[in-house]
Amino acid sequence: MFGRSDGWLALYAGLRYQKNTRDPARAKFLSDIGTRLTEITKPLVFFRLELNRTQDKTLVGRFDECAGLRHCRVWLETVRAFRPHQLSAEIEAYAHDFRPVQDEAWAKLFSEAVSSLSFEVDGESDSLEPTLSILLEPDRGRRQRAHRAIGEVLEENKRLFARIINTLLQTRLIDHRWRKLPTPQAARHLSNDIEPEIVQALRDSVVDAYPRISHRYYALRARWMGLEKLESWDRNAPLPGQGGQIFSWEEAREIVESAFAEFSPVLVELAAPFFDAG
Repeated sequence: MFGRSDGWLALYAGLRYQKNTRDPARAKFLSDIGTRLTEITKPLVFFRLELNRTQDKTLVGRFDECAGLRHCRVWLETVRAFRPHQLSAEIEAYAHDFRPVQDEAWAKLFSEAVSSLSFEVDGESDSLEPTLSILLEPDRGRRQRAHRAIGEVLEENKRLFARIINTLLQTRLIDHRWRKLPTPQAARHLSNDIEPEIVQALRDSVVDAYPRISHRYYALRARWMGLEKLESWDRNAPLPGQGGQIFSWEEAREIVESAFAEFSPVLVELAAPFFDAG
């Protein structure tokens, strides 16, 4: 929570696009980089700890005097929101060193396990993403077979996935207990700089609107598709009269890059390695 700096986190996240867990060399590269980043950022653990020892009145005065500091005010206030939940320097350093073999290691195991799965539909085997894309096809029988193939493979691996999520939950529970965080969501609310009451109100509003929006939509969708009951494999299927158009790779790339460019030319540059480097 307080260890690795945001800059290194951004770099680490940027490297993740290269991850192909079916390629041992790339998987090893990512693992080595993660370990190295932990070593590099260890001397920076003190920064947030010392920052949170600074008195409020001292920082407020600096905000008024320094334009550069005012630019960082939101980030600084988010860091300082965790002050009541900060542990000793020794424990924070210990937690920082352990991070690569705790949450990150289990998340990596999950990613590698999912990437290694194979799903057979109509005599052809493929990985998860291409199999999920079948659920978007017009052929209802093929969608159903893909849905069942996904369910069967995930069922076969449920013990591994349950072990991963239960371990992650227990790790987070221990961390929250030590930090005296009141609820499992508290750390996320602090990071997002939002009050729990606002999130709860949003959640309640969405749930209350289920009958008016979600349930009504799916009932209409079933009627449009000529079905008495909408099954899971029908949820994302094209409606009658929709779909059927096939886009070439070049056309699809143009659509994506044009949309990105309308928002920011930088996004086009960031997306380039996806297309050019796999």
